[in-house]
Amino acid sequence: MQAFATPEDLGLRMKRVFTVDEKTWVETLLQDASGYLRSLTVWELYPRRQATFRAWPGGRGNILLPQHPVVSVDAVTSIAGAPVAWTFRDDSVYVRDREEKRVTFTFGYDAPPPELRRWACVLVSQAILPIELELGMSIGGLSSVQLDDFRVAFANGGEQTGMQLSERNEQRIRRDFGPPMIRSVETG
Repeated sequence: MQAFATPEDLGLRMKRVFTVDEKTWVETLLQDASGYLRSLTVWELYPRRQATFRAWPGGRGNILLPQHPVVSVDAVTSIAGAPVAWTFRDDSVYVRDREEKRVTFTFGYDAPPPELRRWACVLVSQAILPIELELGMSIGGLSSVQLDDFRVAFANGGEQTGMQLSERNEQRIRRDFGPPMIRSVETG
């Protein structure tokens, strides 16, 4: 899956130019960070794509579309392929009968949302120093770096390991980009 940010986006934020060899590594880290962010939002927000799925209408004739943001509903047909009359409202397609339907729709953003681009860069920038120092990815949060007689100190070895945001920031991403059912879920 395509990352929310590019090595150039990260380089701009870190005031750094990555070499050709480093770009492959940074792209992998950005894909990892984007995967983590996607797990928070539940939806495949980027890139824009088209999907077709089969579903039975609910009690009011509604078929909830499984991805967001919905750009367009491109076709609604019977399983045999015959066109069906439908309306689109509130992330659902409404049909008149209760027979199984095939729905084709387009969803996602053309470009990654700026907030998710920024968060991907934040996650990767947190991971770069320990990796460059050959300390690994899951060793805890960096608490200090000393330049004279080089020294690196780490703390918070449990919750702050690897690529992870604080619970507050995770909730914010869920609220801003997740489905309504997880936007209001309290964790903790």
